[in-house]
Amino acid sequence: MVTKTVHLDIVSDKTSEAFIACLKRFFSRRGKSQMIFSDNGKNFVSANSELKRLILIVTKHDDCLSNFISEEGIQWKFLPPRAPNFGGLWEAGVKSFKFHFKRVLGVSKLTYEEFYTILHQIEGILNSRPLTPLSSDMDDLEVLTPGHFLIGRPITAIF
Repeated sequence: MVTKTVHLDIVSDKTSEAFIACLKRFFSRRGKSQMIFSDNGKNFVSANSELKRLILIVTKHDDCLSNFISEEGIQWKFLPPRAPNFGGLWEAGVKSFKFHFKRVLGVSKLTYEEFYTILHQIEGILNSRPLTPLSSDMDDLEVLTPGHFLIGRPITAIF
């Protein structure tokens, strides 16, 4: 089942180190992924190589840790080269973010804190969009949202 949740974060540059730090933040907030799909961006490919290298260094010295990492290992799958249409689902999320961000930003310049706040507010909006009704009753307006999968209720709900 695809939940279509959106996770947005900021990286300071396009290096593997910055991406790995971002990935660690993602795991800390959303839980560890068993599989990651990405395009063939240079930072993704080199981050994958760096993670594999680090795992090899760590696992050579500790059999217990080696078993744990192999059981909890992450599979990284890259889209075919020059085939961005294969990532249609997440590209739609990026397009939605850009739509809202351009409307909010206009020609304004933001501080880091303002940018980070808007980024997360847009993430909340995207994770509050309706996926399907919660009941077949036409008078019941409650819907299932991606937020239900993240926090058990719509992100924008007050209760």
